[in-house]
Amino acid sequence: MPPRRRISHDLARARLATGAEHLRAQDSRALKEAADAIDQILAPRGWEILRPPTTESQRARIPNMPVWMNKSIKDYLQAMAAQEARAEFEQMSAEEREEAGLKAPKGADTFLAEVVEEGYRKFLSGEFVPEKPLRTVRGSSTQKQNLNLRPSKELRDQVQAACTAWATKLGWDASPGLVAAAWLYAEYGITDDQQRGVTDPVLPDSGD
Repeated sequence: MPPRRRISHDLARARLATGAEHLRAQDSRALKEAADAIDQILAPRGWEILRPPTTESQRARIPNMPVWMNKSIKDYLQAMAAQEARAEFEQMSAEEREEAGLKAPKGADTFLAEVVEEGYRKFLSGEFVPEKPLRTVRGSSTQKQNLNLRPSKELRDQVQAACTAWATKLGWDASPGLVAAAWLYAEYGITDDQQRGVTDPVLPDSGD
């Protein structure tokens, strides 16, 4: 039997998109979720999702990236991430957990690092244009702390290069840490007043 010809990039994308439509049309939650996964792969830089997941031990070897922010926001982000990581773990099948190398929910900072990596990909593809994170109001007694994250070094380097190239377009001096903060604030609904320290985000109920 002659070897199968490798299909073109455009044909592969078209077939995947058509397959996603057929899956989504079925009366099955699992098939609809499979269609959503295909959509994510077809998105700009979506192919990176197919890379093997970074394990906790591997991520521990990635250089730390401190993100300076209000402690109340840090606490809120970590609480939300812990809640989402737990929900994600509970929704996974035994096979999916084994494939991902998970025996327990991801740590909050690991989960947030993955959220930041998603933001980096959208920033690099032009889908996400970050707004400059706001400073606390003058004279504020708001406590500040670093949120220590370990997103992909490769992505961080790409974002750093993009920040330099897009300085004029953005209108402010961005950095991987500030882009990460801007993405987290956008994703988790952190308001201007919360960034300024005028109000604090309300922590989620730990029993949810």
